[in-house]
Amino acid sequence: MVAQLTVPEGQSSSGYSHGTLHPYTYGHSNASKSDISIDVRSTTTSGRSRRGARLDVAHRPEASGTSRVAARGISRVASRAPSHAASRATSRSRSRAPSPVPSRTTLRTNPPSPNPFPTHIDLPNGTITVPTTSQNTTLAIPLADAILPSPRSLALPPLLNEAVIWPVLAIPRYDDYPTVSPDRPSWNLPPVTLSFSTEDVPPDWVSCAHPEGRLYFYHPIKRIYTDADVRDHTILAILEAFERRLCSIIQDNELALPNDYELVLYLEERKISGGYNWLYYYVDHATRSLFWLEELNIIEMLGDDSVPGIKTPSCIKYEIESKYWYHWEMYPHRHEVQEEVFTELSAILTFASVDTITSMTSTVTYRADEVHRMLGLVKSAKAASKMDFSTVAVARLMSLLMRQRFLNLYGQTFARLQRDQSVYKAKEHNRTPLIRLLSPLFWNAPQVHLRSLERIWIDGIITIVPWSTFIGKLHNEWQEFVLYATVLLNANVAFLAIPSVDDGTTTLTAAQISSYLSIVTSVGSILLGLLLVRQHRVKSKDTADDAWRYLSSRKHPTLGLETLAIIYSLPYALLMWGMVTFLLAFSFECFTTPDKVGVFTTAAGWIAVAMLVFWSIFTGWESDETSIWERVQSRLKTMVPAKLKASIHDDGASVRPQGMDEKSVQKWLARVLRHNVFPHSSDPPPTEPDARGGSSV
Repeated sequence: MVAQLTVPEGQSSSGYSHGTLHPYTYGHSNASKSDISIDVRSTTTSGRSRRGARLDVAHRPEASGTSRVAARGISRVASRAPSHAASRATSRSRSRAPSPVPSRTTLRTNPPSPNPFPTHIDLPNGTITVPTTSQNTTLAIPLADAILPSPRSLALPPLLNEAVIWPVLAIPRYDDYPTVSPDRPSWNLPPVTLSFSTEDVPPDWVSCAHPEGRLYFYHPIKRIYTDADVRDHTILAILEAFERRLCSIIQDNELALPNDYELVLYLEERKISGGYNWLYYYVDHATRSLFWLEELNIIEMLGDDSVPGIKTPSCIKYEIESKYWYHWEMYPHRHEVQEEVFTELSAILTFASVDTITSMTSTVTYRADEVHRMLGLVKSAKAASKMDFSTVAVARLMSLLMRQRFLNLYGQTFARLQRDQSVYKAKEHNRTPLIRLLSPLFWNAPQVHLRSLERIWIDGIITIVPWSTFIGKLHNEWQEFVLYATVLLNANVAFLAIPSVDDGTTTLTAAQISSYLSIVTSVGSILLGLLLVRQHRVKSKDTADDAWRYLSSRKHPTLGLETLAIIYSLPYALLMWGMVTFLLAFSFECFTTPDKVGVFTTAAGWIAVAMLVFWSIFTGWESDETSIWERVQSRLKTMVPAKLKASIHDDGASVRPQGMDEKSVQKWLARVLRHNVFPHSSDPPPTEPDARGGSSV
């Protein structure tokens, strides 16, 4: 049966207008809940403002939420739950976004023709909205030969109401999925039932079961894949109208499509206002790419999936190929992996395995043992290459690997070669006075943790391997600090139990006060250590996406990750101060004794221990990549006159050079002392040491 749509004058049957073929897309979750290896987000404020202004999920009417955003880490969307700002943008869009002005059309139906295919279609009353712009036209929308109920004239607002076409990079299968009623049905199975195939599938369609279990449909003649349930005649009618709309666009614009293209259609239900968002993309197998029927702002289309610095189409080649393989993963039916793909994937994984073994900063986001297992699985999949399970496995790996290439700007002169390498000309982030002040008080632990966090989060990219290693070390440290603080707490309690320390008077001695401070800091170290351990166990950051959410939520606009680094260092810092105050309490008790032999013996031991401690701090202080002595040498070399540079040895000792008298040496020493207070320490010395500011021409 064919339903006739009469379009008012001034409108076009194709519906190809700025109002119907939308130039932007929505970034959504498009991956299953599997292991996450990598995640990317823009970390600049300007980037956030641009994304907040773009037309994405929030701007597509009643688009489904992103409950599983970047679940596998391949879609910047490496895999984020909507932030508060994004949630507000969504609510504003849904409540204030203007709707296209609907046009009223009349649906005329031909008399029903006999057909053994299903029986009935229930269509609600209302009007059809077809936002088109040209002459009075009649559209023919096939309704799968369904028998329409009387009256002969019906209106269909949920079907084509505000039917806007949205180009997308992937379907939101894992965000927008149907549910079933939990009510217990009652039906009988006929005797000798041997076939349990999918019921009521239209003749031109094929039902397919994804290896994960989801039912989808394929039209072999038109080469259309869809998640929409074509057994519902209303859905089928909309899909065919959708396909006809795209055909009209191709004809009106005289577009030439590749020979072996495929089309994916998706209907995203608007649960509040009714109707559907029409989503689509085309696939070309010859070039392993996706394409659409209109010019697109690809940067806006990628949205959170994008990376800064994209200048040419070659920069997004591997992101488009990643989406191509993701299409294979979502729709494996009739997609058989060829021999050259197995060879390519095996070669990529072989190199990745060698790279992870021989390089500590490899850009590969998996461990060496994981890559080795992947290589073995590819060989197993090759033995079952004709099965959909093998297709999905290979396509998922190819999608992940192409995604990683895109994030590392593979194939560009400025490609990232090491995990901790930044490819952007970003201004170095100077430390704020907060961490400069607290770092010495906290035994420089905040600086160490901050450098580690900055190495993990490079250019907005975080990989799970270094993050897991970092968090694992922190867990072990916090647990050890809790144990040490407990021992120190017991030591303080035992110390205060000594009668000579606490004689029962109301006056507190210096030893008692120091011991009380040690108890307070020990308890603080225990509490903070337990809290941090529990926070990271209960709300584990086991995926790159979870790690990105956690770090981005703790990143201050001005302080950056400094506050998080300070918090991570608190158990260690408080434990160290607990040790220092306990030693002070013990020293006060020892030095107040009238026994001079004991005092001098204790003092000698104190001096020896203090020297060893300062020696250790001097040689192993972790404020920078170089030691204190190397920085002192570097500083002195910038202040030494040219005549003395040749006499500076590696051990820092200098020999008085020939050609300089005693007076010249004294003047140089005075200049060096002034450089400690005044600027211009790196200015070159005057040519003549006796000059007094004169000049000659």
